[in-house]
Amino acid sequence: MKKTTHISIFILLQSMLIFLWIPADAQELKADAVSERMSVFAGEPFIFQIQVSGSENPEQPDMTPVTSFSVEFQGGRQDNSSSISIINGHMTRSTKQGYVFSYQLVPRKTGRLSIPAIAVHAEGKTIWTSPLTITVQKPAETDSFKLRLFLSKVHCYVGEPVILTVKWYIGQDVRGYNFTMPLLEKKDAFDFIDPEVDTTTGEKFYRIPLGDGEVFGKKGQDRLSGKEYATITFKKILIPKKPGIIHIAPTTVACETLVGYRQSQRRSPFGNDFFNDNFFGAGRKGVYQKAVVPSNSLDLEVKDVPKEGRPVNFAGHVGEYRINARATPTKISVGDPITLKLSLSGPDYLDHVTLPPLTGQLALTNSFKIPRERAVGETQEKQKIFTQTIRALRPGIKEIPPIELPYFDTQTGKYEIARTAPIPITVKETRVITALDAEGTSAPTTAGSEVETWTKGIAYNYDDMSVIKNQHVGLKTLITSPVWFCMVVLPPVVYILLLSGTAIVRKKHADPMATRAKKAYAGLSADLKKAAHETSEQKSGDIILDALRNYLGAKLRITHGAIVFNDVKKALAEKGVALESLDNLRNIFDRCEAGRYAGASDVSDMNTLVEQTLGLGKKLEKVLK
Repeated sequence: MKKTTHISIFILLQSMLIFLWIPADAQELKADAVSERMSVFAGEPFIFQIQVSGSENPEQPDMTPVTSFSVEFQGGRQDNSSSISIINGHMTRSTKQGYVFSYQLVPRKTGRLSIPAIAVHAEGKTIWTSPLTITVQKPAETDSFKLRLFLSKVHCYVGEPVILTVKWYIGQDVRGYNFTMPLLEKKDAFDFIDPEVDTTTGEKFYRIPLGDGEVFGKKGQDRLSGKEYATITFKKILIPKKPGIIHIAPTTVACETLVGYRQSQRRSPFGNDFFNDNFFGAGRKGVYQKAVVPSNSLDLEVKDVPKEGRPVNFAGHVGEYRINARATPTKISVGDPITLKLSLSGPDYLDHVTLPPLTGQLALTNSFKIPRERAVGETQEKQKIFTQTIRALRPGIKEIPPIELPYFDTQTGKYEIARTAPIPITVKETRVITALDAEGTSAPTTAGSEVETWTKGIAYNYDDMSVIKNQHVGLKTLITSPVWFCMVVLPPVVYILLLSGTAIVRKKHADPMATRAKKAYAGLSADLKKAAHETSEQKSGDIILDALRNYLGAKLRITHGAIVFNDVKKALAEKGVALESLDNLRNIFDRCEAGRYAGASDVSDMNTLVEQTLGLGKKLEKVLK
């Protein structure tokens, strides 16, 4: 009877487990392509995602097949979830694994553009997304918005700087603008340089993300077609790399434009409107719609420098150049290093300029040894300075000969040569050090001379052995003599103390960036407390922005002085920071920078912003530890 009862209980328990816990089937591995919008304007950025199901660690897809759009990776994140459902007493647990890759796409042209199927490799398999078709409309300027490109010259030579000016004419309140410049992708045709901007003049400047970096746009006013506009103007320096007629495609600016108002119970949070920082009154809120404005296109004719009369050692320097040289030391022996500093000046923009190899200076190589490594220049104000080490090959060299720099003068249309002045030097033969030199003794006396006893004065030579006194030194003498004790015991003790101190200092400073990173979150918290007690919204926003820059600079081990979101988003994404956190970080940067650089802020409740920043810091700290 007992045996039958036990069997019945066992069967009953098995049945309950079967009915109460039924695991879900294995999740299907698939990849879906998802677009933020299916209809956009040419030059308007939008978010495109590849959502992978069935794997939490897929390989990043190859996006090179997407040729009709420019592609910028925004990061990836895991998208896992689990759920439990009970139906008619049956409990089912469902666990889903997933991963999301996010990209920013910008259409290169108008029409119906295809995003082809993208291969995704996960769990040892290859799966494909479905292709998407995006309708891209042609942007059009209106009476309220116009965008213009200007070139400082339409004809130039290879290597000759040309200034491209971008001016946006604004006749209506805007926010959230974004510039797209296809020209920046032509890295085979141009070197790009950002001109220096003096932001201390009292004029208003905006920090504008552009390509992989940012530019400073200056606010102003101008008339166009008889109408008064507010303007934002910025510049890029173009250094042509190759000859030909280079087409500069239109730049576009996407923005949100004010079209009306609707009733609101509180003041609008948008404090970075273009014309009036306090544009909205209490009780109403602005209504915005998207606008995309195209610029004109341009053509730049780039001519190659002429072959006729071109010097043999011409290295592509175009413009009017000057070259100066300094050397130290100037009194040396054969083989001693001489530091030679060469300063190039003349053109306004020198960042791209290199120094021709000194091995091409025959007068220099005849008398000096030149290293194979090329000097790396450093731009200082209006000069670019190159430092090179040379060594004299023989004694008697009187000078460092003039160093020549051939250049093509675009004003005269001819090749010219800039030269340094000769530098007088003195080169002696290398001195051979003997044993006597090392010992510090004088030359030996002539053989056969006799040593005589000097019998006068303090230098009296005693030749009587009685003057020799027994001076036995033992352990007792060492212990009882303070002098001997200090000489024997003190040096090891001092050595041990110095060694210990050095070890502590080295350990502390072995990785100063690591120490800075450990203290970063504490510094962020302290700075945010200061921001919360600040009465001025603009000052509070400045403190929050500086605190974030200091924190991110320490954690990512980069210079924190002028960090913007574009500087850190890729590094944070690679370290696994979630896309939501990146969006929150971008929003905080935008809101704080609006107050610092545009003279306005949409921060109506600074305590809320401080709490948001502190919460974001806690999330970042978990990932960046």
